[in-house]
Amino acid sequence: MRDAVPLAARSAFEGLLHAVGPTEAPGVVVRERAGLEIATVIARGGSAALAARVRSAYGIDLPSGPRRAASDRIAFVGTGPRTWLAMGQTGGRLSDDLQRELAGTAAVSDQSDGYAVMRLWGDKVRATFEKGLGVDLHPRAFGPGDAAATACAHIGVIVWQLDGTPTYEIAVFRSLAAAFWHWLSESAAEFGVRVEAPG
Repeated sequence: MRDAVPLAARSAFEGLLHAVGPTEAPGVVVRERAGLEIATVIARGGSAALAARVRSAYGIDLPSGPRRAASDRIAFVGTGPRTWLAMGQTGGRLSDDLQRELAGTAAVSDQSDGYAVMRLWGDKVRATFEKGLGVDLHPRAFGPGDAAATACAHIGVIVWQLDGTPTYEIAVFRSLAAAFWHWLSESAAEFGVRVEAPG
């Protein structure tokens, strides 16, 4: 009998991310969100009971519609009717914690290994997204706290804005991480891309 091969977590972006174009003053900066735990939360019946439970357990108001709400330890992003993406860094306990706290009001499904998440900022990040994202990111239309489940260069994504810098985070299915990076690196090459250490 052969020895068991140990399994280890591997980033969806492993071996992909690298500086592109003029990097002395890059227009786009990217950082993989490493160690992020993710779960889908779907309300059972109406959302009122779930919202009350989220407020009690996590101290935040569950967003209605395509918005993001966050506390120090967890964030909820509205992705569809009665559906949210919950994210946090709790040492592998997020899904269990959500199932316990939201029992009876929501179905919870761990998605931590299903998504890759990237943070992007820089003075040319909007110009880059204009080349493929199916959402208007002009400040009049999309601001801090706004979110959208949409497509970027034919790749399904969930994008949300963190602040007015602007800083965005974007989630893609793990199996499409390489395709998304190919689009992003090509689209931002004229502006320059700097890659920061995962965090």
